[in-house]
Amino acid sequence: MKNTSQPAVELATRYKAEIGAITELVEPSIHVFAHLLELQKSLNVAGDMLETGVFRAGTASLLAAGLQGNERLFLIDPTQNVDVNRQTIERFARTQPEQLVFHVLDSMAVNKWRESMLSPAVPLVRFAHIDGEHSYDAVYSDLDLSRRYLTGGGVIVLDDIFNMNSACCTHALFDYLRDQPLLQLVAMGFRKAYLCESRHVASYRRFFVRLPELLAQTANLHVRLCFNSWAHERSYVTFDACEPNAPHYQIIGKRFARLEEALAALETLP
Repeated sequence: MKNTSQPAVELATRYKAEIGAITELVEPSIHVFAHLLELQKSLNVAGDMLETGVFRAGTASLLAAGLQGNERLFLIDPTQNVDVNRQTIERFARTQPEQLVFHVLDSMAVNKWRESMLSPAVPLVRFAHIDGEHSYDAVYSDLDLSRRYLTGGGVIVLDDIFNMNSACCTHALFDYLRDQPLLQLVAMGFRKAYLCESRHVASYRRFFVRLPELLAQTANLHVRLCFNSWAHERSYVTFDACEPNAPHYQIIGKRFARLEEALAALETLP
């Protein structure tokens, strides 16, 4: 784990130092994003990235740092300052100009007219971050846009889950999952939901199940991972901050100090 984790740790450390003043990401999410980018690299998941709701390009800068070769980052936001955001991203991520594709447009319009608006530079998305307009219709549309261009092994991350100030994000998420059964929720933590195609759940589940150990070892961050269903194959996990000496795993109210204990409990339950 040390060798594969080191590039992600270095990226997260540099990101906090250089972009920390403008990022909207909390520290655990910074590390999760950095490790997910490294995980995709180790799994040979290639493709573009997409973000709706760019704001000051804080999160976009972290994503762009994971771009390889001719991969691109599509940035959709009707109010973004392209010149400033391009400068921010290129300075941190050292991207080439052609790797950043800006759309100063409403993401719902992009989804509605996607065949013409995204042509000829059609994306093939391995990492989508949704943090745009928080209405029900906009979130549902952004999920649909991301799924339509999602490549094999790609992940979609939706912001502001269970934020009572933006309750429609959560409402739209579960409605979309109901309507698209081949897309599955893998994990939720620090107000972000992580989704992928059902056929790729195993790889991302293995990552999130090990997250408490990973964050403790590489960032001195402590989270409790909760298994929320006895039906492990179709369930998602959740994670949130906990004290260093507190149990780091939970199954429906029962807490465990070690992952192996939690997994053993899952196996013995009906």
